[in-house]
Amino acid sequence: MFSTGRFRRLAAAVFLLCCVTETHAQTAPDTTLYRVFLRDGSTILSYGEYSRVADRLVMSLPVGTALHMLSIPSESVDWERTDAYAESVRATRYASTHGENDLAQLAEAVSRALGDISLVPDASKKIAMAVEARKNVMRWAAEHFGYGADRVAQMASLFDDIIAQAQQQSGVKNFDLSLVANMAAPPTTPLLPPPTEQENIEQALTAAMLSPEATERVSLLRAIQAALEGAGASASWATSVRSRAGAAIAIEERTTRSYDVMTRTTLQGAGRAARAADVTGVERFIRRAMAEDDRLGQRRPQEMASLLAMLDTNLDAARRLRLARDSWAMRVEGLKKFRAAITEPLSMMQMSKTQLDEIRRLAGPSPTRLARLVSRVTAVTKLLAVVAVPAEASAAHGLLKSAAQFAVQAAEGRQRAVMSGQMNQAWEAASAASGALMFLDRAVEELQQLSQPPAIQAPR
Repeated sequence: MFSTGRFRRLAAAVFLLCCVTETHAQTAPDTTLYRVFLRDGSTILSYGEYSRVADRLVMSLPVGTALHMLSIPSESVDWERTDAYAESVRATRYASTHGENDLAQLAEAVSRALGDISLVPDASKKIAMAVEARKNVMRWAAEHFGYGADRVAQMASLFDDIIAQAQQQSGVKNFDLSLVANMAAPPTTPLLPPPTEQENIEQALTAAMLSPEATERVSLLRAIQAALEGAGASASWATSVRSRAGAAIAIEERTTRSYDVMTRTTLQGAGRAARAADVTGVERFIRRAMAEDDRLGQRRPQEMASLLAMLDTNLDAARRLRLARDSWAMRVEGLKKFRAAITEPLSMMQMSKTQLDEIRRLAGPSPTRLARLVSRVTAVTKLLAVVAVPAEASAAHGLLKSAAQFAVQAAEGRQRAVMSGQMNQAWEAASAASGALMFLDRAVEELQQLSQPPAIQAPR
């Protein structure tokens, strides 16, 4: 820190010790009380350091014998006064804990540095060492809340004398010393006395009204009610505060019920509108929810943000369904023609299910019925080959064609097995029959879906 390696190590150790002990002091059980100054001129007590998180100030508020986490909007805080007071609190805390000990170590280090400088014969080097040491003395004052500013200034002036003497020896002129006028001074904001019980409760009530979070408000209001049951319960001011806190809790509970009802009814109505592809209806529910939020004083921002996000999901679903239904309406005539074209082959395949099942189970059919089956499923493949297929029906048509092709393989395979008496051929026919039945069932399901307009399961 100063001009010798030994002193640099000593000063670094002193600095680290200060950091460690100061941090410990800030987190110790007897944490100092800070004040948050509001723009209306009132204050709120903060147990220990507060924090700025985005657009909020987060603090621990003592109420009675308990602490409560609280966040208030940053815009409601007079930051200039709040920060100045916090600096005074830190300076006072430091002065009462480590200040004198650290200053004594600084004085010892300055003494050693002066001794080291006096042993240097070269005047220019002596000036450089003294200037460096003096700058670090002044930096020490700035980094330690200006503690002992007068005594630190005296230490710095010792290096001024050395610099002046060395200047005379070396003949250096017009040397800028940046004299002691720049010495950091301790904070001047006076600390306020600890609040009375009444002041503490009143400040907590003010803080509860500032918090934008309903859960924080209610928790703090209930803590105020609990604190009023203690020593201040019989005080004349307690009745008024108890009444105000109770009224505030009642308002919060009514507001919560109102938002719960509004959320439930709005989501139910918007869900019905979304399932009906009624985009305008969903938009109407969104406007109604925002108007109701305004009427209730916008007192539940988080709940409203969640509700609006769910309504946006419903709106998107309604828009997608509206587009799908309009598209389906344009193609419905083509789908009707397709259904009419496949009515006969589909009916023929349905008539063949009994014989295909017998082939699958290796239980028949008789040669006469088998011959009719071969003729029927062969005709189905020819009919399906000439059907005009719209794009949206290609999947159903493909499944039906596969079912017919497998049915032909099953029927002809069973004929070969009957003629040869080979079981392996009978099993191959059974496998083809299983495939035909599976593809037929899937084709029927696909055709049923095509006959219905698009639908969604809207979020509830």
